Amino acid sequence: MNYKIFTLFLSLFLCLKIAANPSVTIENITLIDADNPVRFNQTVHIKNGTIHSITDSIEIIKNHQNQHTVIDGTGKFLIPGLWDAHVHLTFIPEIDHETYFRLFLKNGITSIRDTGAIIKKLQPSLNYIQTNPDKTPRLFYAGPLIDGKDRVYKGKEPGFPELSIGIDETSDIDNVVHDLLENGVTFLKSYEMLSKETYLELLQIAKKNNLRVTGHIPLSIDLEEAIEAGLGGMQHIRNMDLACSLDAPELLIKRREKLSNKKGIAGSALRTEIHSSQRYYAIDNYDSERCLRIIKKLAASEVFQTPTLTINTFGSRRFYANPEWRENYQYLPEQAREVWQEGSLNLAKEEITENDLIFDQWSLNLVNIMNQEGVKIIAGTDTPIGYLTPGYSLHKELELLFEAGMTAKEVLRSATITPAEFLNIENKIGTIDEGKLADLLILNQNPLESIKNTQDIHLVIAKGVIQ
Repeated sequence: MNYKIFTLFLSLFLCLKIAANPSVTIENITLIDADNPVRFNQTVHIKNGTIHSITDSIEIIKNHQNQHTVIDGTGKFLIPGLWDAHVHLTFIPEIDHETYFRLFLKNGITSIRDTGAIIKKLQPSLNYIQTNPDKTPRLFYAGPLIDGKDRVYKGKEPGFPELSIGIDETSDIDNVVHDLLENGVTFLKSYEMLSKETYLELLQIAKKNNLRVTGHIPLSIDLEEAIEAGLGGMQHIRNMDLACSLDAPELLIKRREKLSNKKGIAGSALRTEIHSSQRYYAIDNYDSERCLRIIKKLAASEVFQTPTLTINTFGSRRFYANPEWRENYQYLPEQAREVWQEGSLNLAKEEITENDLIFDQWSLNLVNIMNQEGVKIIAGTDTPIGYLTPGYSLHKELELLFEAGMTAKEVLRSATITPAEFLNIENKIGTIDEGKLADLLILNQNPLESIKNTQDIHLVIAKGVIQ
């Protein structure tokens, strides 16, 4: 088997790999997912990592296997396993992949999407999944952020670890994408310092290779042009603020002038300077008609949104300032735990600014409009950035999406079906149907009555295995 075939096998097949495990039957349980009606008193039989059958509990399931587990689901609720569709496994080296995987599964997250990591640094996680398939969530990854020549995350400035590669008009982008495919990526992540010309070429090459491109909209391009060119997704609703301004075209001209970077400053500093000068001006000059037009285009073009409201509300909600939130730090490795405790306490002393509150409400309001207009929304957090403990932070994200106006069922869809749709695997995962992969949560309370009930987990089943 040549290297290309092997790596594709590793990324695609192993991510969907189902181990040959003892069968499991869950009896007398209520089934809830975002596509099907609520189904009461059901028996779900899991065999070889898939949902083998779903029947009324009055029917008798005949099982001839020697090894078989029966779970009484009376009074409980079965939902699909959850996704955190925006994570960075290599952002903080002090947090090892075993800790990440353990905390994700503990919190019912059976699939994750890594949205930016150097392949070499991600490799230990891939190796661990290969050797411990029954103890890990499914991992889908973009590889490195694809940024411009003045890239942001190049590992040279504090707070900006090496997560990216830089390309420009002289780059062989075909070869860049080919190499990433050989290393098992299933989508691409673009970043803000790409030039317009390079970004448009990247979108064309990605389309040729059946890859969606998500990420931060480059500061050099008009969002509507990016949508028309084949944009696949957006993270943090980043740069929607700039696109929705009354004078968006003039702001774009000013950004392009700054991006010429005649002073030769670091990409991380240049990006911060641009956002600092334009974000709150743009929000203060919000053009509702222009924004609605753009949102309708996003919906029509099926541009997936991962709002990461836990990050957008970092300054206003200040989860890290809550002692109860900091209790989750106990599950981190000692070095990371100590750094997080000290950093959280110091940051909690700072005042909430007016801009923090403005960005909070702007973000939630925008998500509400997007949802009403049919934009596909995906749940993701950006953990471990912002003292967002892996696993626990996803449930906070679900609460914020609900606060933004989504129904509990819509929120559930954002963390189950929609991430699968982004990766074109919704026929394999995301609902409770016969033949689907057996990533499931047994909850003690109904998540449709309160989305917080996704936190009341009785049992996690990942890849058909009871965790």
